[in-house]
Amino acid sequence: MYELIQAGEKTYYIDCPAKIGIYRVSGDEVCLIDSGNDKNAGKKALRILEEQGWKLKMILNTHFHADHIGGNEFLQQRTSCIIYGWGSDRVFTECPVLEPAFLFGAYPPEELRHKALMAKASQVTELKEENLPEGLSLIPLPGHSDGQFGLRTDDDVIFLADSLVGENILKKYRISHIFDVRRYLETLKKVKDLEAKLFVPAHGTVCSDIRPLAEANIQNTLSVMEDILSLCAEKISFDDCMARIFEKYGLPFDMVQYSLNSCTVKSMLSYLHEEGKVEIVTEDNHLYWRSYQEL
Repeated sequence: MYELIQAGEKTYYIDCPAKIGIYRVSGDEVCLIDSGNDKNAGKKALRILEEQGWKLKMILNTHFHADHIGGNEFLQQRTSCIIYGWGSDRVFTECPVLEPAFLFGAYPPEELRHKALMAKASQVTELKEENLPEGLSLIPLPGHSDGQFGLRTDDDVIFLADSLVGENILKKYRISHIFDVRRYLETLKKVKDLEAKLFVPAHGTVCSDIRPLAEANIQNTLSVMEDILSLCAEKISFDDCMARIFEKYGLPFDMVQYSLNSCTVKSMLSYLHEEGKVEIVTEDNHLYWRSYQEL
């Protein structure tokens, strides 16, 4: 864990829970692609850079989730590096309480205000094409979050952020975190068509052919939505739907897992509603979901 691995002539990654990319900008200057899940990850990343004689110039945050920005504050304080974020994700990175608040739907209880969901605040600059170091190109990958992006290096390595996850994670948890199902599926189809020497998913095995993993993520998403649709054969409340999903997949239930999975299930219900497959029913001061084919 936290092993430095070379992926291209100028490209490396640190193998850790949420992989940290490294690109040599020029000479001894490097940029990080994400900063790990906490201060400790930031410390380990900085130690690796110092062992190589590299200086940190900037961090490119692919999206705002705490496991990708957790090292920001430490690294920025220690090196005065510039941190770049994109679109609405930049705002969440500057105000990290927004992540658990977004999941909870209001100011979050203390059970959600911890480093797994709420990183330390850092100063973030809006990423523009002209800010990218020469040799890097941005690939929009929305769906997992609103402003997620990946990066292609000029030595033909693509960092995919959380646009997909490894098959071991799919098998264990079944439900991956999705903000916008439609754009998530569009992103997976785009990823499936990409070609590169090497692909680096943040939570998956590095590989030279991303098509099987992209297809596995597509099929898993469609399968979960089919299960949700079947639960709506008779009108069902959201919490009853969640309880049945947790039971069906044998998932451990706690406040964090409920909050993360509820975001995905709500997004899937919203998608199914827009597709004309489920309707929203209000009855006796309760809100239910019901598939149209049963009307």
